[in-house]
Amino acid sequence: MSSEKIDKKERFGRYLILDHLVDGGMAKICRARFLGEQADKVVAIKMVQSQYSKDESFKTMFMDEIKVAFGLQHPNIIQTFDYGIQNDQLFVAMEYIDGKNLKEYLDKIKEKGFVFPVDVTTYILTQVCNGLHYAHTLTDRLSGKEYKLVHRDISPHNIMLDFDGAVKIIDFGIAKSKSNSEATQAGTIKGKLAYLAPEYLEGLELDHRYDQFAVGITLWEMLCGRRLFTANNDLATLKKIQECKVPVPSTINPNVPKDLDTIVMRALSKDRNKRFRDLDEMSKHLNKFLYTNFPDFNSSDLRYFTQDLFSDYIKKDREKLFEFGKIDIRPYIEDLKRDGQGKVNLANAVEVTKKNIVNNTEFDFTDDFNESGDKTSNTGSGTLDTQKRSKLAIKKDSEKNSGIMLGMTKGAAKKLITTSNTRSVDIKAVNKTNTGTQHITDGTQTKINLQQKKKVKNTKLILAVASALILFLVFDHKEKQNEMIKDNRAPAAVKHAAPAPIKRKFVLNNFDKFKQNVYINNKQVTISVLGEIETQEATGTLRVETPGHMHFVKPFSFGAEDFLSVEIKETDPELFSYLTMSKECVKGKISYELYGEKIVEDLPIKRKPGIPLPVQHDANTSTVVPTVYSFSLQREGEDNLQRKIPVTVDKEDEVYDFCDILTKVN
Repeated sequence: MSSEKIDKKERFGRYLILDHLVDGGMAKICRARFLGEQADKVVAIKMVQSQYSKDESFKTMFMDEIKVAFGLQHPNIIQTFDYGIQNDQLFVAMEYIDGKNLKEYLDKIKEKGFVFPVDVTTYILTQVCNGLHYAHTLTDRLSGKEYKLVHRDISPHNIMLDFDGAVKIIDFGIAKSKSNSEATQAGTIKGKLAYLAPEYLEGLELDHRYDQFAVGITLWEMLCGRRLFTANNDLATLKKIQECKVPVPSTINPNVPKDLDTIVMRALSKDRNKRFRDLDEMSKHLNKFLYTNFPDFNSSDLRYFTQDLFSDYIKKDREKLFEFGKIDIRPYIEDLKRDGQGKVNLANAVEVTKKNIVNNTEFDFTDDFNESGDKTSNTGSGTLDTQKRSKLAIKKDSEKNSGIMLGMTKGAAKKLITTSNTRSVDIKAVNKTNTGTQHITDGTQTKINLQQKKKVKNTKLILAVASALILFLVFDHKEKQNEMIKDNRAPAAVKHAAPAPIKRKFVLNNFDKFKQNVYINNKQVTISVLGEIETQEATGTLRVETPGHMHFVKPFSFGAEDFLSVEIKETDPELFSYLTMSKECVKGKISYELYGEKIVEDLPIKRKPGIPLPVQHDANTSTVVPTVYSFSLQREGEDNLQRKIPVTVDKEDEVYDFCDILTKVN
């Protein structure tokens, strides 16, 4: 990273501000790097504006937040590390969540015309319930007193989804607990308007069931893809909350099962006594629903979902973080130490360090000396003399050290002179007395000693820098040679380069990722968590296979378009038998027709449990009707020869060995 970029970074106490995440009117949240000599980490810092930091009532509220946040230690709640006042600003340092808040996910999905998948939604809200139940039941470990904590601001804005699949509740800034210093003023609404519970408007004492109602609203909105309580103005919104008329989710989203409807509607009961006993009970009901209806669901599915949805953003942000990782934090740490010693903070942190350790020899770049060992000014002719002396030193040193500067260009030598001798060395000759007291000597002997020490130390510095530069030049020369070789080949490569493949996209509606497989032109493809498939095929056949059902087959043609939306329709139940191979008795290809689609398979057959063959039944007796399927065999090396191989299916759930059939045919 260039020094220009480093110069722009601001040090905020023991933190290096990397960039701003959120800029609000009252506070801003920044991404920062903890300045530690042994270890450092990326954190999020909330910095309160100066005018609010000086307000006593705000300070009290801020300390209430800190008091609550420091006691919370749960995997589904953001962790607080540090707090204090810096530059007349209140601040709190928190765990950095590498992700987005739930509101941003909802907006992103809405842009794509989708709603949250039912399984992912259920899992996220299960985690939210777990974190909130922990907070609701938190007790002081030292006194055993209950906090009676209520978050009071649960909404998609305050639920973070990490790109690694973690779910975190944030912002306990207005949380109500027994430890709060001040009571809420009458007529003041705390929390987001659209996520208030009816009891708030009735003036009842709030408890954990208030947060449960907000969890229910969030769950409803994720399933339905729209806001629950919304109107033209705040008064109309409050009226809707008071009426609490909630549509059943499945009436808006048919993919919502009835069991989940029941859970949502119970959490959104107007009478809070009819809601779940606590969020632990609600979590258990959600968990049971999730693994009853989606037994193959895994927490890693949320990770795939988040990374797929924000793949472009993640790539760009990773590149930005890699650049931040190149920043040399040592100057900032030195600057921090100076602050701790009561010294003046320098404006530019990059220029704080004026020490360099070379071969265990310390140089204090403070003052310049002339050739006789006397101090000179840092300005005017003194600096020019220093540069001249540097050139002489390099010249003499290069003569003594045979060929050490060999091959160095004038530009490189000039760069070496400039970087290693922009300031000369302050060397203090110190004699220790018998009592251990240090005295600085003077006179002619001092000048001689200074000259000797200066010469030795300058020589060590020059040799070290020159050696490093020579190594750099060797590797740089090889790099340039490689680049020249590549450049010589480049014109031909560019001239004959193939055009970039056209990316086309399918969007599948009503697709079940746990039960169904998708094939495009006989090749199985990967489908995203949103039901999207990228392909380079312009025409062909889309096939969706569902166990125990007829295949869904649909021809497609993109034409001039690069986007197709396909509704996966439920197909009739079907019983199958399977064609497989017990050994590699033949290599090549076989082709056959199934549900109107011509399919080509490689031999040996590797599909598990095998190639599906529908079993036909008599409509009146339900007995199996023998059915003959015709396969065209093309052996490896016999491109122009095809042989018809009949396969008779006369049993349900039977496995037919293609090798045995070939033996009988032959």
